[in-house]
Amino acid sequence: MRFLVILAWTLTLAWQTQAQNDPYELPIREHIFENGLRLLVLERHGDHRVACKIFTDFGALVETPGDLGSAHFLEHLMFKGTETLGTRNWQAESPIIDQIYATEKALILELNRERNSLRQRGVFHDYQHKESTPVIDSLRQELALLTRQGAEYRDNGAMMRWYQGFGGTKLTASTEQEYMKFDINLPRERSALFLRVEADRMLNSVFREFDEERMILVEQRYGDLNRPTTPYYEAMNALVSTVHPVFWPEGFLSDFEQYTRHYHNDLYKRYFIPNNTTLIFIGGVTLEEMIPQVDHYFGWMKRQPEPTRVKAIEPQPQAEKRMLWRSTKLAPRVEMRFLIPAVGHPDRPFFDVLGEIIEMELTSELKTAQIKCSVNVNTRVVHTSRFGVPATLNIEVSGMDENSLAHTERVMLSTFEQMKEFAVPQEHLELAKKRLRTQWFRTAVDADRLAFEIGHFQIMDSWRALTPYLQAREATTLKQINQIANKYLIEKNRSVGMVKRPVDSIKTDEVTQ
Repeated sequence: MRFLVILAWTLTLAWQTQAQNDPYELPIREHIFENGLRLLVLERHGDHRVACKIFTDFGALVETPGDLGSAHFLEHLMFKGTETLGTRNWQAESPIIDQIYATEKALILELNRERNSLRQRGVFHDYQHKESTPVIDSLRQELALLTRQGAEYRDNGAMMRWYQGFGGTKLTASTEQEYMKFDINLPRERSALFLRVEADRMLNSVFREFDEERMILVEQRYGDLNRPTTPYYEAMNALVSTVHPVFWPEGFLSDFEQYTRHYHNDLYKRYFIPNNTTLIFIGGVTLEEMIPQVDHYFGWMKRQPEPTRVKAIEPQPQAEKRMLWRSTKLAPRVEMRFLIPAVGHPDRPFFDVLGEIIEMELTSELKTAQIKCSVNVNTRVVHTSRFGVPATLNIEVSGMDENSLAHTERVMLSTFEQMKEFAVPQEHLELAKKRLRTQWFRTAVDADRLAFEIGHFQIMDSWRALTPYLQAREATTLKQINQIANKYLIEKNRSVGMVKRPVDSIKTDEVTQ
């Protein structure tokens, strides 16, 4: 309790300190180098540490069918070191790496030559002419032998030891649909270490332990699929989407075995370039201090051709879509999804407010209807909740008795109609904005979380869009809520998912939420 009181006091103090001006203004300073590298610094004088992040405009959106999950896999490979970090003898290891690539190239050519024999022919993956050929088997055996030889020179965990040895904490990395980031929190006097390691990683990554990491992704995928919500959510994503890769899953089990070093090296070379990269520092450093340090480690790199943008455009919705999902492990539920615009579109900030209002209104209406359930409103697709491409507003109601599903759907639709008719109380609007304001100030006082928001907005649109986004959210009116409800919460933009138990089910499995 004492912690909560102190936290509340801290957030209030932050609000009062900033409220003299605009509470959403961020004193971010920017420098763009000749090679296109972007440096963003938010100075916090007196802070002895600095949150360091490097964002690359790259993610699952650039994957091709058959290689889904490859962006996430590339993140794993980029943790395996470089020519200087991660090897005990690069001179001895380097020729083995070259042989591995040459052998894999021969394997790819052979797989392509045998494409008619090896391609999938059964709808249920139950038949193809043959699984392999003697030449393919021989090349795979040669690859395995070379990999074992190269393993003798590995120095696993070298990057992590460097960071931890100089006071680094919160070492993380993540890859989503639009970005890959690496980050660390360091003592301010060690910030150059981040530049040394990440410049090396960006230019000289060596894809060690390729097959071991491939199996780690398989294990992670099995872990995801063991959660009953995962296949359901992925089916909902597929229901909503027509073409856009933002809705694709993180790889099917049939994808992982098809990854190659050549495909991943092509992604690496095309996207991990200075003019596709943003560095962010928040803490006890200044822009003037960081410019020469960044220039030393990154400035000599040449600007490269701009990577191919994602060209997929989701067609305009034309009709309601429905899915009935049978499960003995998922509780009965009704979910409605509506396509919504991306960050950068003037309507997008209002959906944060609308989501909060819907959750409050719908919870109240379902309680009045005496339907026992839980309500969750979000904008998540896969793992991410905001995008620089169109995505969805998701309204999930779960845990009710199966006989109440139709009634629940009627209450949901009735609640949305209220949004269209100015039936939302002003106090609910203010409470929604207050909740969002509190969430933001929790972020603003945490350097690591704030650096993430800045970097994420830069990838989605521009870091300069963050403050106007927050200001628009704070200024949302009931008229604007009414307008976007009438524009987006409409039948032809609606996808409905319903979960029921199998018709012939006689099991008594414990139902999980």
